[in-house]
Amino acid sequence: MTIQEIQRLKAETPFRPFRVLTADGGSYDVLHPECLAQSPSGRLIMIGLNDDSTVTLDHLLVAGIHKGIKIRRNGSKR
Repeated sequence: MTIQEIQRLKAETPFRPFRVLTADGGSYDVLHPECLAQSPSGRLIMIGLNDDSTVTLDHLLVAGIHKGIKIRRNGSKR
């Protein structure tokens, strides 16, 4: 997974949420383009989570991207 691919997903119009998959089996949802940032070198990416916390990932540990995730709005169980 390249940083250019992640930047392309962030810049898509209209934005479509996606999930970042990590090498250790973790996953983080990017629900809005403003929830994703990167360091100037591009080595680190920061993802803002729903509970107002953030996670910082080394780009080399990103194993993949899952596109087209469904978003739950207002806690609904659709």
